[in-house]
Amino acid sequence: MSFHLLKLYADRLHRLERTLSPATHTSHLLDYGISWFVHLMLRAVYYVHLPAYSYVALQNDFAAQLESLGLWKWAVFVLLHLVDSADRQRAVQQVLVRQCSLNENEDDEAFLIEKLHVPAKWIYEAKALIAQYDRIPEKEAEFCLKAGLWNAAHEVIMKKLAAAYIISGRRRFLVLLSGFRRFLGNEDTLLNMLTPLADDDRNCDIFDWSEGGEILFHYLSIKKEMMALDEGDQELVERLREQLKLLCTRVKDLSCDSLEDRLCQSEISKKCASYLKSLLFLEERPDEDVILDDGSLPSLSLTPYIAGLPMPEDYALSELRALTRSYIRGLVT
Repeated sequence: MSFHLLKLYADRLHRLERTLSPATHTSHLLDYGISWFVHLMLRAVYYVHLPAYSYVALQNDFAAQLESLGLWKWAVFVLLHLVDSADRQRAVQQVLVRQCSLNENEDDEAFLIEKLHVPAKWIYEAKALIAQYDRIPEKEAEFCLKAGLWNAAHEVIMKKLAAAYIISGRRRFLVLLSGFRRFLGNEDTLLNMLTPLADDDRNCDIFDWSEGGEILFHYLSIKKEMMALDEGDQELVERLREQLKLLCTRVKDLSCDSLEDRLCQSEISKKCASYLKSLLFLEERPDEDVILDDGSLPSLSLTPYIAGLPMPEDYALSELRALTRSYIRGLVT
């Protein structure tokens, strides 16, 4: 290498790829350490005529060498010297996908983010891809949300998680789903996942949000409020009744691509019908007027909403019979 450096001093146009070849300084032809550092110093004194393809190859070769030695964080450091932003992001993310783990490693992440200034989004995108490969949709959705991949997060939630979470209710158990075993969370977990997507600035760009996540978000929000409902809060009762009416008209629009999705839609419909009847019971207490402003009984006003819910036929008939009894009872009293 000394000869080539002297040659370069005498002739600034001497080919840098010859100067930086490992063959000029070592018998290990895959050792690019000295070549990389020498090139870094030469660039500092404006020897910048190394062809672009040779420059990219040098960064990638040295990074691969470091990664093979277990020094993957320094491999990321080397790849950050790539000039083209798209090539730089792709190369760094490839290393992250190979080396990151789903378990949070605060030291590694702090080094990458704080010292190397690697965008946290790149790390979370890599972890989402790892979770997808390992078939852990809960983690995949979590890291998609952290990475700000709203469309991807919504797709994972709707296609891999939502139906199972709704069907399982508040219980936690092992099920065989989509060809692999998963440990299910509860509906509160699903609501927490959907909450960041419910922001108007985000969901406006989410494909099929109005036919998927939005319906589930409103359903779970209403269910959470129903669980903590105070009978004396008539204003809340009225508000929930109107929200449930609107939800009942939209459940049929819920995107269903599988039998599991159909079952999920049916479970939501059953819950909506049950909540409407519960609110009707609160309005039909003996000390309350059971006549609505338009002169009709509450049970009659709810019939179109319950009848329009996509429920199994036997369950729909059962619900309508219950409303009929309530209507007749209201006429008698």
